[in-house]
Amino acid sequence: MAESCTACAGLCSGSAEPIPTTSAVLNSKIKTRIRDFWQRSPCDSWFTTEPCGTPAFYRSLDDHRYKVHRRLESAVCFERTQGLRVLEIGCGCGSEAERFARAGAHYTALDLTDAAVSITRKRFQLARLQGSFVQGDAESLPFDDSSFDFVYSHGVLHHTPDTPRTVREIYRVLSPRGRATVMLYYRDSFNYHVNLGIVRRLRAQLLRTEQGIRLARMLFGESETDLRRHAELIRQNPHSYLQTQNVLNRNTDGPDNPLSQVFSKKSAQRMFLQFEDVKTSVMFWNPNWLPAIGKLLPHEVEDWLGSRWGWHLWIYAQKNQVKSQAPEQTSQREHRNIDSALVPTEAVCN
Repeated sequence: MAESCTACAGLCSGSAEPIPTTSAVLNSKIKTRIRDFWQRSPCDSWFTTEPCGTPAFYRSLDDHRYKVHRRLESAVCFERTQGLRVLEIGCGCGSEAERFARAGAHYTALDLTDAAVSITRKRFQLARLQGSFVQGDAESLPFDDSSFDFVYSHGVLHHTPDTPRTVREIYRVLSPRGRATVMLYYRDSFNYHVNLGIVRRLRAQLLRTEQGIRLARMLFGESETDLRRHAELIRQNPHSYLQTQNVLNRNTDGPDNPLSQVFSKKSAQRMFLQFEDVKTSVMFWNPNWLPAIGKLLPHEVEDWLGSRWGWHLWIYAQKNQVKSQAPEQTSQREHRNIDSALVPTEAVCN
């Protein structure tokens, strides 16, 4: 993963001070590292060589994102957010943001970094779309209670130290019967147990030599820049590199990624205990996990593998009705709009 925010300097400048949090000192330090990492490398920005902030930049990112994540649109059901107050936690370069806005949602982006906020705001300006953009901390959302009908977060909350706290914050800012859709990395996946647990550890031995680096590039399809950074980290401290948490961190979103976490269905259910109607779904298979043959598999086989051992754990949850609220305060029509939206079955969305 190339760090591409240097190309976005005009948009990404201006973020300097760490965002205040009430986390413990250790969490504050790691969060500063997380913020700095994603400030340098806004999510997905490394997948394009187009000038940052241009129409071609956004178009190429969207083409890549929806090619790789073929089931993303049906998993989110953007078209069912029309008229809803939508909060996205971790907006990246705004691919989903634009789809929410075009679907008619009243969209708000929140991100820990100024880079992502600026890039997404620029996208909206170019497309002449309306939205709100806030730099802030998912563990302490800067919004009033019951501010949103739908909260969405894709691949973000596993990068913050206190993920359960972010879920409590999501519950707080949701309106009664509002819904949340959150994607987290899945512990009981092929990627975690086989690719990270075995293959990446074996690959670390390859990266000790120049021939090994070339072979790893051919087998795994990673950039030479990333592989050489992995090799450098291995030389610096091979024992530390091979620790389970570090293997997870460095082999998910880049060799300098400070923190990634994984969750099982049971741990997700515990985090969302306040909610009702909690459902989970597993998807996403990366063909690079099966060198040589992975890219030969038809999409149907990829989807089958992803539904059983995929890397993405989707959680769909609804906030319960506040008992003290009088029924007339929320119309039946408003309830129906929220209830019918964002149901985690592709049949509903197609």
